[in-house]
Amino acid sequence: MKFLIALKNKENESRNVLEIGCKIASGFSADLTICYVGKKSQALIEGDVNLARKSLAEWNIYHPGLEVLEWAFNILKDKGFVDDVEFNVENLIENSEHIHMVFPKTKDYQIRLVLREGELLSELNKEVKQGNFDIAIVGAPDRKRMIHQLAQFLDTSIFFVKNFNPSWDYRILLCVDDSRATKRAVIFSTRISKQFSAEINNVTVSKTTFFGKGYRNAHQWADRYLQRMDVPFRSMLLNGNPVDEFVRKAGEDHIIILGKSKGNEIIKFIWGSKPIHTAQRANCPVLLVN
Repeated sequence: MKFLIALKNKENESRNVLEIGCKIASGFSADLTICYVGKKSQALIEGDVNLARKSLAEWNIYHPGLEVLEWAFNILKDKGFVDDVEFNVENLIENSEHIHMVFPKTKDYQIRLVLREGELLSELNKEVKQGNFDIAIVGAPDRKRMIHQLAQFLDTSIFFVKNFNPSWDYRILLCVDDSRATKRAVIFSTRISKQFSAEINNVTVSKTTFFGKGYRNAHQWADRYLQRMDVPFRSMLLNGNPVDEFVRKAGEDHIIILGKSKGNEIIKFIWGSKPIHTAQRANCPVLLVN
């Protein structure tokens, strides 16, 4: 598998994104791409990477994005994701849209560092399309509109890291319905459960007291799968507004996992969807599975 971790600085929020990304990636033995997206700067974006490389190496002048990538690289090295190699700007490789650095593959991981410049959504979209990633892991934006756009337009599973505290014992709120992505969300939940030693709450919410056949079948299938995978779980059927119940039940100490909606794109663009609204309103990390 291939995971993309997007970082914007070296602050605690980015460290938390990197921490949770590494923890999940190790459970999937996934190759990791660390991507910084920042404002355009003259030397790098105009293709003069040789001049930029020379300046960085000889004058110890650092592009803020390279500082972030070097910081992330050192954390990955401490965690054993890369062998005994060093971050060196002489190893920068340029192509038409970004600058990157690739490190020798260890027995489990291939690590790649990418610097992109431009608008966040556009650049991440390009990276996702070119890299064919299974999950993109990002810090949850402050603006709800940006969460909406990332969730709708990035064609991959997306993990919004919100209010993550590495010292907490998290549980998983697995939100099951009859959408096509639900089965993959259930499968993902078991891998993440084992990485975090986390109990799974398998929750299906109906707006009425009646649960349709699709909802019942999906919930029962999830129960059977979780039991077969030997992970600790509880099973719940709830009534109410699904987003309200997901947010209420999750609180701050759960990781919410649910499938992305495959509804009408125009309706989603205008009104959003159940997964998008959940990611916007939740006070904890949320994984939307493609």
